Amino acid sequence: MSLMRQRIQLGVGFTTILLILLNSGCNSSGDTTKKDSTIGTAAKITVFYPDFFEDSASGIFTQTLWAVDSNLIRFEENLTKSDNGYYEAQFEFEMHNFSQMEEKDIATNNKMKSAPLVWIIDPKSKFEDLTQARDSKISNARKTLKDTTINNIHCTWIRNIWSFPQVVLILRDAHSDGKNLTSTWFQANQKTLFEITKPFELGNTQETKTGKHHPGLIQNRYSDSISIAIEANYNVKAMLSAELKLVAKANDFIWLRQETGNYHSNLMLQFIANADSLQDQITVRNLLTKKYLKTAEGTWVEISESGQFPIRKWSIKGIHGTEYWMSGWQTELNTNRRGPFLRRVIRDVTNHRYVAVDGFIFAPNQPRNRLMRELEIMVSQFSLSQ
Repeated sequence: MSLMRQRIQLGVGFTTILLILLNSGCNSSGDTTKKDSTIGTAAKITVFYPDFFEDSASGIFTQTLWAVDSNLIRFEENLTKSDNGYYEAQFEFEMHNFSQMEEKDIATNNKMKSAPLVWIIDPKSKFEDLTQARDSKISNARKTLKDTTINNIHCTWIRNIWSFPQVVLILRDAHSDGKNLTSTWFQANQKTLFEITKPFELGNTQETKTGKHHPGLIQNRYSDSISIAIEANYNVKAMLSAELKLVAKANDFIWLRQETGNYHSNLMLQFIANADSLQDQITVRNLLTKKYLKTAEGTWVEISESGQFPIRKWSIKGIHGTEYWMSGWQTELNTNRRGPFLRRVIRDVTNHRYVAVDGFIFAPNQPRNRLMRELEIMVSQFSLSQ
């Protein structure tokens, strides 16, 4: 009986050790903490800083152009990307001390540090260990997006540290004990930080059983069902906000809209059939809006071609080949109502057509950052069905 008990104890001990080793191997990335499901606001960066850096942080984020609410005093969408003001107007900031990282955000019920887009000002390299974590094949594992040095400051963009999906930028000064990480450095390098951060925000998505989701959008079964229906009928994949309601559709057109007493936000899909070459997109868009977007008074919107509201066109290489982008302002004819738009055109070789996805808003005297960023997220994540 004693021998049997010893064998059982040895067996249990061996099994325990084996399980520990297996668990250790499965979590070789060092990323074992349970993550929140990210919820947040588009175009918003949550910034954390240490106690001794409080005055400097206040100077950086309240006394410089970063905190100017440009939405109400200028048309920031008209600035060129070479102008620092273009990027200054792209984000809003929420400031917190390191001691608040574990506190609960009453808006999301998550911890403060679980926001979708986080910057950590880390002069003493307190969070250096987070930048050393190895990547993993697990979908929600921590992953280094970019690691670089900008004028003596280590800048590491990391995905999924405390929540999923999440993007965190850790700013460290490993050479001068924090002396280089100053407001002067931020002002000199803000454009670079914004340029790198924004694409990571746009692509901060996760695949679910019902489709692709982004923490900056409100999504649910309704939005997923509309996305599924669009793919089934038009052979395109659209990641949509549940705040947009389907208001019109045709063989060559889909229109989704969110309308409140203060603004309305719109997403439009256009299918240009039997097209093997790209036509002038100003003409194509104006013909479409005249056909489908007429008002009760019989007017419609057209792209503004005045010098005050310049049209910008550019192209990039995407997963479907060359993509054609255009931004500017549209104006309702014979009125002073106008608003910015963003248009992306993809060639669908298989179906001999071009597909355009177009986001636009009318938001007089309203902050436009969040509204336009939500549309930009949807426009950028649109794709063809394979």
